[in-house]
Amino acid sequence: MLKDLVVPMTRSAGDADALNLALGLALAHAARVEVLELVDLPLPLAHPFGLMPDMTTDAANEKLRADGERRAQALRQRLAGEPVDTEVRLVEALYVEAPRMAALHAYYADLTVLAGALGDTREAALSHAYFVALLLESGRPVLVVPPRCKAQVPPRRAVVAWQPTREATRAVHDAMPLLLGTEAVDVVVVDTGNGRVAKESGAQIAAHLVRHGVHAELVLREARGATVASTLLDHVGQAHAQLLVAGGYGHSRLREWALGGVTRELSMSAAVPVFYGH
Repeated sequence: MLKDLVVPMTRSAGDADALNLALGLALAHAARVEVLELVDLPLPLAHPFGLMPDMTTDAANEKLRADGERRAQALRQRLAGEPVDTEVRLVEALYVEAPRMAALHAYYADLTVLAGALGDTREAALSHAYFVALLLESGRPVLVVPPRCKAQVPPRRAVVAWQPTREATRAVHDAMPLLLGTEAVDVVVVDTGNGRVAKESGAQIAAHLVRHGVHAELVLREARGATVASTLLDHVGQAHAQLLVAGGYGHSRLREWALGGVTRELSMSAAVPVFYGH
């Protein structure tokens, strides 16, 4: 059941798409949307006897607060006519970085909806910082919305990226409110060498979804030299799916980002919203 959604503003091009999707979900599920306008404040100057008062820093902080309040007020005006319950909260990040502050607020939500960014850009790095903090520190799932994504709410067709892991099963069960509203769900197992185990596990999770009322079926795919992520995205395109559900960071985050991995590739390449669980 989705009743509380949180949407952190990252000041990226994808914020509007993430907010629109969250509003659509809120309307479909009679949920509330909390929008976080985050203000990163610089740390005060350090001194051997404590923190020094600094007029320059104080003036900069006041300007940052005023800019943040202007953005928050613009969001309130934007949301004023929406037929769902919304709140815009101005959040100051001083001793804790903005992404980690967003994760603290996500404790009280069923789902975080976050703007994504395609490719390996500076904007993508900021989006990734929010994604990592929210997924690994909030204990809540994260729905990443690619920029310029025309999301279908509710999605008619979804793909579950299945491996017998804690992260994947967490994603599937957290995504149940969305999966229940679909017409069809493909549980996709990409053969990476443990085909029999993954196939048997995939059949069991598909049957579990069916018992919950989800129209799910198992689909086996061979990578044929491609990566797992590209094979999954290829199936998403062929199936005309509007949602991908996946476990996030089954390996260490540093290993994935340095050497490559499914989460990293999906976050850089997916053209549809991806629902991550951890």
